Amino acid sequence: RPEEARFAPWVEGQWLKIARALDALETRHMATLDQGFGAAQIATACALGYLDFRLAPRDWRAGRPQLAAWAKAALLRPSLAESAPPG
Repeated sequence: RPEEARFAPWVEGQWLKIARALDALETRHMATLDQGFGAAQIATACALGYLDFRLAPRDWRAGRPQLAAWAKAALLRPSLAESAPPG
């Protein structure tokens, strides 16, 4: 949406939901992410890749070192790297 059509409080509210989900992954679900590479891992990798693609300035990695390291490794997998958006 054009900047003038955005409602900043709503946007920030959505980001807080994303941040809480990322914090939950970092603090409670890393063991699940480290168990193979199935639907949960693919969905998480795609979501994190989307954050990199569309919301890079938000720096979701800040304060989430385990999740950031997991994402770095996951996004290098050939199956994900080959389907990543350009850039």
